[in-house]
Amino acid sequence: MELGSTGVALALNLINIGYVAWVLGASDATRRWRLPVALVMLAWLGGLHVGLSGQALFPAAISGPAFLAVIVAGVGAVAALLFLTPVRGLMRALSLVQLQLLQGIRVWFGTAFLVWAVLGVLPAMFGVVDGVTHVGAGFFGLMAAFSCAAGATAQARVWFATLFGLVDILTVASTLALVLLPQIGVHHPMMYAVFLPAPLWLCLHLVSIDRLLRGAVGEASPRSVHAS
Repeated sequence: MELGSTGVALALNLINIGYVAWVLGASDATRRWRLPVALVMLAWLGGLHVGLSGQALFPAAISGPAFLAVIVAGVGAVAALLFLTPVRGLMRALSLVQLQLLQGIRVWFGTAFLVWAVLGVLPAMFGVVDGVTHVGAGFFGLMAAFSCAAGATAQARVWFATLFGLVDILTVASTLALVLLPQIGVHHPMMYAVFLPAPLWLCLHLVSIDRLLRGAVGEASPRSVHAS
């Protein structure tokens, strides 16, 4: 069962990498970043897979608070990559539509978590709640993106989608580390989501909040974000 769940986790991350590349390709301002970002994400996924599949990434007896600190450090590493390297140029170039679109893939991850809850890969209550909230975060992000792209008054929708998604990530990470870790272990397939897309989603939410505070809703017209 765990081997199949690992395959699902890998497939979801590969789909996410392709989705990120597609969203970046939807604007002239970000198109040149598609290949570099995809390659970095693939390398990150490869290293993560080696560590998780070999059960060598974390000490098996690590405590919940210590594991939460590791998660926070992982988010910090992603934030440093995004904001303290030339990649910050990409962060500035992303439109609010793209920032919200990039959350949409969470619908797929949430669906997988619901299936894992049914199959016993995740504790039932956690898997159902986490699955539903991830589906919600992805759906609300897509609705906010469509509203912005259509030129609608979208500030309230973007705020709601952003805060909902942010609370979802923070709640899941803390619950996973402080409550569920003894049940699922530190090398569970769930960690493929915890240490690759989740830090990215969180950082994108922070960028969205910055744009909202600066009044950037409506910055992207339907002409500036288009299918490639």
